[in-house]
Amino acid sequence: MKEFIQQAQLLSSVNYANWGIGLLLLICYTLLFQFLFRKYAMVASNRTLFASNFLLFSVAIYLIITTIKSSLALSLGLVGALSIIRFRTAIKEPEQIIFLLGLTAISISLAAEQFIISTISAIVFSIIVITRYNATYKKTDLQSDYLMIYFECSDNNQADRCIDDIMKSDSIYELSNFEYSENKNYRLLFKIQNGNFEMIRKITEILNQHKIQEPTVKLSSSNA
Repeated sequence: MKEFIQQAQLLSSVNYANWGIGLLLLICYTLLFQFLFRKYAMVASNRTLFASNFLLFSVAIYLIITTIKSSLALSLGLVGALSIIRFRTAIKEPEQIIFLLGLTAISISLAAEQFIISTISAIVFSIIVITRYNATYKKTDLQSDYLMIYFECSDNNQADRCIDDIMKSDSIYELSNFEYSENKNYRLLFKIQNGNFEMIRKITEILNQHKIQEPTVKLSSSNA
């Protein structure tokens, strides 16, 4: 009975109007982050696939914080529970972590009903991402000599068609190295001319067109 009364008091302490407003703002800001990541992120992995997880991630953080913020016991219990959980999800590039940290900060600030701070933070984050993208793309030449591509594909014919389309791309000089493992992993090393970020984007689009899941595309100044 005592525990029931405590739970009832906890529920009554929640401001459901602010909770609903925070959730709506969170959805809007998460959609903004998805747009920024898909359009302006300078990563080689599948941006659309990775960004599709943003909404679930932010809502999960929001629900956790709104649940535990009014109860010290729940807060300590969550710390104990998370201490035994080991997350093994592969984050291949630092920019992915940056966007996840940004979503975490926005989710926590909205759960704490800091609507103005979260709005300002989302705007500042967006400006920084767009400014960084535009400033970086002015420096297109990376002085790179090799383009490395790693991907997994169970259909050999599909992989062959994808490689053929890559070979037709501009600035591809020749295929320098080709490796294929029994678990359907491909490793390609191309000699290129004038490597730049736009090349990575075009190659990634070709891989996505052939439904290659989570490829890795890198530029290098030496044979690797």
